[in-house]
This record gives sequence, structure tokens and C-alpha cells, in this order.
Amino acid sequence: MIFKPVALYSLAYAALFFVAPISAAAQILVMASTTSTEQSGLFAHLLPAFKAASGIDIKVVALGTGQALDMARRGDADVVFVHDQPAEEKFVADGFGLKRWPVMYNDFVLIGPQADPLKVKGRDIVAALQKIATGNGAFMSRDDKSGTHAADLRFWGMTGQAAQKGSDNRECGEIGFHRKQWTLRGLDTT
Repeated sequence: MIFKPVALYSLAYAALFFVAPISAAAQILVMASTTSTEQSGLFAHLLPAFKAASGIDIKVVALGTGQALDMARRGDADVVFVHDQPAEEKFVADGFGLKRWPVMYNDFVLIGPQADPLKVKGRDIVAALQKIATGNGAFMSRDDKSGTHAADLRFWGMTGQAAQKGSDNRECGEIGFHRKQWTLRGLDTT
């Protein structure tokens, strides 16, 4: 069986923001980032140029968005690079970050059985989730505090239905496939 995207919604924007003023004497900055951005190779490309221009090393700690923001709230990160705009804006409004800069965006797709038994295919993610809920379809959430999980919860909130649970990103992709379930994926992590 092949999964294919059945609904698309562009909502997440990766953002970079500084948690605290950077000292001129800083030799190493800690950046809490999403795993997908770290795994993309972007930092391997950009950070050597940053080091050459500034003399400052950056240590990247790859986590889910929620964990990255928690790390910064504890004061264990100088820079955060994540993708959950409402959580980022709250983080800055609550005084944990200095400024938020949008850097890039992520498209989300709802993937599910190729046969599309509930006819959810289309461009309206909320309508697709409503069809899954009312048609007793199975949906598997990442349930991992990632930016994708936060989007999943926002989309389910727009339906007026309770969000369905999962256990982790791997399970959503692998076990969900075999159980003929739907799941939300960011195109950067699909």
C-alpha cells in the first residue's frame, strides 16, 4: 500500500530568534533547533561561514520544537531555530526571547491510504480531518511536542473534534502505514 498526500496546508514558518543579547566575548553559542533543520544540512553549510565572519562557534542541539523552546526557557540555549509560530510568539511575548525572525516555511500534508476511503483528498485540511472524525477513520498524531504536532493540534482544534493520539514520529510513518491510518506530516520530515 502506498501513502500519498491528501491535503496540503502551509502554516509553519521556521523562525530564528535570539534568547539573550550576545556578548562580544562569546566564543560559543548554543542553538536549539528542530531535528529536521539540523538534518537538512543547512547548518553544515551556513555555520562555517558564520564562524569565519564572526569567530564564534555554534553548537547545534537538535530537538523537537517544544523541547527546544523548553531548553531556551531554562537558559540552556542562546539561539532558537524552530517552527511553531504561535509558540514562538508567546515565547517572545513572555520575555524569553528578544526578537523573532521568520526564515522559511513548511508545508504540511495529510497522508493516508491511497484508496482514500473517506474521500478526504483536497486542499482543506480542516475539512479532511472532519471527514476522518465523522467517518470513524483512524488518525495517528505524533504526540511529541514537535512543530508538526503543534500544527496537528491546531488543525484538530479548528474542526471542533478532539485530537487523536499517537506515540512518536517513527510510529506515525511506519505503523500508521500498515494500519491504514492518516497522519499529518511536514514535507521537510516526510
